[in-house]
Amino acid sequence: MKNFQFSIFNFQRWNTGQSLVEVLVAMGVFVISTTAVFFLFYGGQSLNIDGITSQEALNIANEGLEATRAIQGRNWYELEDGVHGLVFQNNEWMFGSTSVSDADGIFIRTVTISTINENTKQASTTITWQTEAGRTQEIELAAQFTKWTAPVQGCVSDPISGNWANPQVLGSVDIGSGNEGTDVAVKLPYAFVSGVSTSAAKPDLFVYNVSNPAAPTLVKSIDIGAGGINSIVILGDYLYAASGNDSKELIVFSIINPVNTAEVGSYNLTGTTDAYSVAAFASSTAIGRGSAAAYELAFLNVSNPTLPTLTSQVAINGSVKDIQATLTKLFAVGQESDEDIWVYDVSNESNPTLLGTHDIAGTTEDLSIFITENGGTTIFDGNEQNELITIGATNTAQMYVRDRINVGGDVNDITCVEGSLVFLATSNTTKEFLIVNATDPDNLVEHASLNFPQKGTGVEYVQNKVYMSVKSNDGLRIVGPGL
Repeated sequence: MKNFQFSIFNFQRWNTGQSLVEVLVAMGVFVISTTAVFFLFYGGQSLNIDGITSQEALNIANEGLEATRAIQGRNWYELEDGVHGLVFQNNEWMFGSTSVSDADGIFIRTVTISTINENTKQASTTITWQTEAGRTQEIELAAQFTKWTAPVQGCVSDPISGNWANPQVLGSVDIGSGNEGTDVAVKLPYAFVSGVSTSAAKPDLFVYNVSNPAAPTLVKSIDIGAGGINSIVILGDYLYAASGNDSKELIVFSIINPVNTAEVGSYNLTGTTDAYSVAAFASSTAIGRGSAAAYELAFLNVSNPTLPTLTSQVAINGSVKDIQATLTKLFAVGQESDEDIWVYDVSNESNPTLLGTHDIAGTTEDLSIFITENGGTTIFDGNEQNELITIGATNTAQMYVRDRINVGGDVNDITCVEGSLVFLATSNTTKEFLIVNATDPDNLVEHASLNFPQKGTGVEYVQNKVYMSVKSNDGLRIVGPGL
């Protein structure tokens, strides 16, 4: 009996000890589990914070590249090799004169510029910051920038394919009742259409996403006030406009992000005469005005696009209806003057010098010009006498007519594909869009045409498509080759 009691007693003691161990184990498991949950929760919070912080750093790095792009657009020569900090001052980005970094909260940003070749720079933005644990984190983005010294030098070298003897309209855009398209410029996937309207309160610049040519989408429209816009050209990240607005004949738009296109600068030339034409080259623009102006051709420095400055003006005794610039020369045509073509040396952009003029035989009143410098300089000249004329201009002191073709209407704008076709915007009532084969500039041959509701005013060729502005509310037409 005693043994039995003793056994029970021992069993009870053993059982009690086991329960204590179980409690201790359970408490340990609870503590470990709680700690795990704690770390999972707060560790997750930390991971989430790290993710948000990394995204902020990425945004600041992207901003650094866009700021560098803006600096390049203003003046290529500001992209000096080395490590820089960024400063936003007077509503524009610039590199700090002494700083090698800039700060945004916990983030330190550096921009490093290096030269790849004479026309290409490499820019990288590096963002560093410290985490709560004291770890150093880093993000780096890089991009290459190309020196924009002039628009495409002559006819577009984009490949051409398909049946351009049978062109077809791929899509069109209605820019609104009372609006008329005046010109078009393209920076894919966007097309910019300028216009004039019956009301000063209506838009004058339209930006379309043309990724789907059959259904262009309006992403931005801008009203510049009275006068409208007569001509536009793109160089780098800026669009330059010739306007009939008496307070700003030159208008500069930033198109760094075309969806957010915005007017950033302008210049008021003396008098109230409209500006008809514009060209952009290096860090300058040229503006052509009507014959009522004291000076019909003006040159402006736009190294700071937000603050254009006048460098020189020329009186040519005629309305300058169109201008085109190459790397070293500027060509202008106009009306009401004894001379039809003026050629300037713009290699020293602050001091353009006249190289020569040419009077085309007959009473031509010129409206449009386009230059090709492939195998010598050839001018395509369009006039009010229904003609497209080719002019040999390799020697600007001895320019001569190579051929002329009657196209049945005013030639309002010209563009071409290297070595092949010339695309015209005309006032011919059945051939507003007209193609001329210029494989042999001494033997121009009509190639094909399309009939639009109103006269063509502007034309541009990009990647086997033609973008054309039309003097109607159906202001943009996109044309491609037929089958």
